[in-house]
Amino acid sequence: MKKTLILMLTLCLTGMLTACGTSSAQPANISLTDTLSESTTGNPQTEQPIVASDLKPSEGLEFESNGDGTCTLVGIGICKDADLVVPTESPDGETLTVIEEDAFMGLEDVSSVTLLNGNYEVEDRAFQYGEMTEVHIIGGTPIIGDSAFSTCEDLTRITFQDCNVQLGEYAFLGCGKDAEVVFTNCTGTVDKYAFQYSDLASLSIDQCDLNIAKSAFASCEALTAITFQNSTLTAGEYAFFGVGDKAVVQADNCALTLDNWAFQYASLSELTITGDKAELGDAAFGSCEDLTAVTIDCPTVTLGEYAFSGCDDLTTISICDNGRKDNTITIDNYAFQYNNKLASVTVGNGTVETGEYLFSGCPDDLSVSIAGKDYMTLA
Repeated sequence: MKKTLILMLTLCLTGMLTACGTSSAQPANISLTDTLSESTTGNPQTEQPIVASDLKPSEGLEFESNGDGTCTLVGIGICKDADLVVPTESPDGETLTVIEEDAFMGLEDVSSVTLLNGNYEVEDRAFQYGEMTEVHIIGGTPIIGDSAFSTCEDLTRITFQDCNVQLGEYAFLGCGKDAEVVFTNCTGTVDKYAFQYSDLASLSIDQCDLNIAKSAFASCEALTAITFQNSTLTAGEYAFFGVGDKAVVQADNCALTLDNWAFQYASLSELTITGDKAELGDAAFGSCEDLTAVTIDCPTVTLGEYAFSGCDDLTTISICDNGRKDNTITIDNYAFQYNNKLASVTVGNGTVETGEYLFSGCPDDLSVSIAGKDYMTLA
């Protein structure tokens, strides 16, 4: 009888413990990384914005006073946070103005770094070689120094949100592991070589006004998706030179200015641009050999010399095929030269200026309509 009673009690206790275990909604300690990557239903939310008010500044970091009411952040100190949130002031109430160069070089045992409402300078190499997987820059007017996050090879997500940011040269050079880079509601400058040679899977820019300097994203060869939305963007020479792995480039409702050779030799599959204007410099998309289709629908379009020259797989081009009669379209010399598979080109109505030898080296049976007229017959 005693054995039977003990067995029954054991079964009851086991059932109670199981029920308690399944009733717990979440673990007691939830990291910032987990919060960002899951919704309340547990589904991935890759572009869920971060709520700044939910973030708590980290404690235990090491500061040095500058003697004038400001301070410099010099190291990790005794902080053990897996999700590091840089505060805007020291425990003594002094305003943070600088994160010292090399302060967090080779940072370990940290999953994410967040710069929150930072009106300070992150000096050169401050986080270089860090092992974190995410970097978030939210609010403020941070100045990110040269190579500040370079060679952080474990990064999978880099976000900029609601800030006026200045990214220095090589700021994220050679970073990432199939990483996504997201700019949302930002202004500022992405300086030369900022993301060059990084292992990026996607780039998204939304509601931004950015100046992207020379070679800023050059040779990011793993990119498969480049999305610009509701933004004013200026990209310098070679800004996206040689990027992509048959990437889709989608620019919706944008004012886009691309300097010479901006996407030259990029591996792109499709290009779509809509919005206020598209100004593409000389050879901006020259020798994009995987590009198959181009659609540009803006009231002002300017294509420089050789803009789409040498795109071996390009078959269709549509420019301002929108029924409007007030488009302003300028297409310079040799713009579509040596596109061996080009079959159809349609250019809409408006003020259309065309240069010479636009289609030299293209197939003899190419169909070209400009303002409703057969351009090849006129030529």
